Amino acid sequence: MTATGFTERLGQWVAGPRVPWPAAAIDQAERAIVDTIACMIAGAGDEATRRARQGLGAWGDGGRASMIGAARRCDAPWAALVNGTAAHALDYDDVLDPASSHVSAVLLPALLALGEEIGADGSTLIDAYLVGVEVEELLAEAVNTAHYARGWHTTLSFGAPAAAAACARLLRLDPERTRHAVSLGTSLAGGFKRQFGTNAKPFHAGLAAKNGILAARMAAAGLTADTAPFEGPRGFLDLMVGPGSAGFDAVLDRLAGPPAVVSPGLWLKRYPCCASAHRVLDGLRALMREHRLAAGAIARVEATVPEIDTRNLMYVVPENPMQARFSMAFCLASAILDGDVTVASFAPRAIGRADVAAVMPRVAMRSDPEQPADMPSTRARWATLAIETSDGRRISTRVTDPKGYPRNPLDETELAAKFADCAAGQPESVRTSLAAWRSIASAPTLDPLLSSLRAVGV
Repeated sequence: MTATGFTERLGQWVAGPRVPWPAAAIDQAERAIVDTIACMIAGAGDEATRRARQGLGAWGDGGRASMIGAARRCDAPWAALVNGTAAHALDYDDVLDPASSHVSAVLLPALLALGEEIGADGSTLIDAYLVGVEVEELLAEAVNTAHYARGWHTTLSFGAPAAAAACARLLRLDPERTRHAVSLGTSLAGGFKRQFGTNAKPFHAGLAAKNGILAARMAAAGLTADTAPFEGPRGFLDLMVGPGSAGFDAVLDRLAGPPAVVSPGLWLKRYPCCASAHRVLDGLRALMREHRLAAGAIARVEATVPEIDTRNLMYVVPENPMQARFSMAFCLASAILDGDVTVASFAPRAIGRADVAAVMPRVAMRSDPEQPADMPSTRARWATLAIETSDGRRISTRVTDPKGYPRNPLDETELAAKFADCAAGQPESVRTSLAAWRSIASAPTLDPLLSSLRAVGV
């Protein structure tokens, strides 16, 4: 295959005949959906979500799509915008690690909104979701981490074309229109990592979800686009990646292997903060348990992490909850004092805690020279956490697969506990909806599931 054929062949695959997905892929998709719904529920009342919902005003009123925390319905693109923002608001949602992207926070809101609009069933939605994850993995293996290291927020830059592909699949577009949908998705992609720590970061997930629907709907109506936006001159590869990536020549070969939700798999997050802090948080908590260390016994903590992580965790002294989720010092200080990092750790009232502020100067972070920012996305990453104790000891550990990572997954009990924590204080119809989401593949209609989202209190 030549590079010039990537977009065409991608469109043909996305629009191809539906074949049975392996049971393991359907199971992993349902687990990711449960996790994402939990994050949407918890994020429905977040500042970014509230402002996005308020900013819509009456746009889209009279549509058929459900918006989380709102009794009214609206047109699908606007519902996806708000629901995607909610899904990513707390940075608790899953990650497709080679993509460094929050894949389900984009795909699920887009497909739920469009699926509700066209009357899709659960099996069709799962099929489109799995296609979307596959497309995002292809993009990741072609251009990451060179693309991500340049400062692009892949939740939007990969998310928009991946969502366009998933929505095209849901609409059953032919190969030509599917190719145009994905191409239009590249024109609706963007997002800079400078936005980390602001309302714009979760809004990126909402934009990608909305833009995926928009691209697919426009292509369905006959709107055309370039036939080689990824690989052609002045396209995605030239403008948004540069040298140092694998490129598009061979990545389609992966479609003959296991689905992306199975391998490499999805990272369902254990902590509601930037994934770049998770390995170190696991290491800190493990050392404190093993050595029975109280907060006062810790004189200094040093985290050695991939260069990408030092760039993501950019806030030394955070000023608000969003920044705190991207502060290694804040995350580790909170874990030292409380033994864990939870949703409550990032509540507005927690940001000004005097005890956390006193511990933060004990935390140091440095980049690992063996893990440069542009190393291939398929290469394993790790973090080292060292603690100097007040009695002069130095203890350390290295973590490669943090809790929730595909090779160290949340079990069903842990996933249920996360859902329960996110849904705490909500109406019973919301708190008891896990089982229905966990079996969405067999749902004849999405309507009963989506009624629980409208019932979320904000």
